[in-house]
Amino acid sequence: MRVHLVNPSDMAFGTAVITPRWLYVLAAATPEEFGDPIIWDETLEHLDPSKIEPGDVVGIGVHTGNALRGYEVGRLARERGAWVVYGGIHSTLYPEEILELGSAHVAVKGDGDQIWAKAIRDCVKGSPERIYDGGKVSAEHFMPARWDLLPKDAYMWASVQTVRGCPKHCSFCSVWRTDGQKPRQRTSDVILDEIVQLRRLGFRFIALADDNFYPVSFTDIKLAERQGNAEKVANYLAIREERFELMARLAELPGDMNFFTQITMEAAEDIPFLAAMKKARIRGALVGVEAVTPEGLKEVYKDFNYAGEELVERLKAFRENGVHVLGSFIFGPASVQGPCVNLLKKVLPLIRLPLPRFERTSKSGRKRRAPTRPWSKVFPSLAIGSSRPTNGRRCSCPIPP
Repeated sequence: MRVHLVNPSDMAFGTAVITPRWLYVLAAATPEEFGDPIIWDETLEHLDPSKIEPGDVVGIGVHTGNALRGYEVGRLARERGAWVVYGGIHSTLYPEEILELGSAHVAVKGDGDQIWAKAIRDCVKGSPERIYDGGKVSAEHFMPARWDLLPKDAYMWASVQTVRGCPKHCSFCSVWRTDGQKPRQRTSDVILDEIVQLRRLGFRFIALADDNFYPVSFTDIKLAERQGNAEKVANYLAIREERFELMARLAELPGDMNFFTQITMEAAEDIPFLAAMKKARIRGALVGVEAVTPEGLKEVYKDFNYAGEELVERLKAFRENGVHVLGSFIFGPASVQGPCVNLLKKVLPLIRLPLPRFERTSKSGRKRRAPTRPWSKVFPSLAIGSSRPTNGRRCSCPIPP
């Protein structure tokens, strides 16, 4: 019996930009008695079904963007007599869809660091549960990745996770639903161990693949102080101190090491933090701008961001402190008006894949839920494979077969 781990992709290029970290974390979580798992990153090379034997366990990690290919892999694996286990963001949010459409024996919700071993053993016994919930494991139980299994010269960037979770609840983001709003931060020792290992493998560019590298803002601390919550204040200050400790240790690494991360706009108010990022050679960050008007920010539950001239000043702060910004924007909220309209008219016909929103309540105050039907059924005109967007005009962009 062998364990297979599959990162589904419609297209294989033979090389990729960033290591899919989850593959190598679950490789580390695979019990030793089953040997090293066979890893299939389909951005490099497509799965060869002939390598799957009856009784094997095939783990497939899916997000919404690659779910359909993941379901295809699941069907192939089940036809070969393997146990089919899904995990990942999409499985966490829509486990029943996974079981219905993915030919799955098992859907896993939450973190896989600890629950993966149980799912494998139960499959081998022939008595797996339909759904497992791995929950949100504490940082000391995060599994370090098995980078020794990494194919040589296949990836341009490596990836290391330093913290899971984000205290925000932006309407467009799945993180607060899947990873939670309480930051779970690894110690600098285990982070540095991974980085050193990756450097020895030849990597000089590493993505700090965090939900939010700036997990505690000045606003968070002030709010806890106003609430008189001394325990929360102490916890926030400890998290902040650990961030600075990590960056100080990154700064001591050889000068050819370069890092990139993801961060909220609030970091622009924290000049000492930006200065520490620069010293640590964190060259840039994905920053969620999302909208450029107060109305647009309110629409996506991100009114802690800035608009207008204040936005300009915050972006200047990143640049002045040597941190390049890769900005993300959202097109679609009703509050986006004026000059954006013409751009939206050009962008919308090209959209083929909707991503669900995750806000807690509607404007009427009623609870809003994610669709109970599969997203490909809820939005058939925008699903992958559809050539007809919602406005009825035929899409000119190529559609995967």
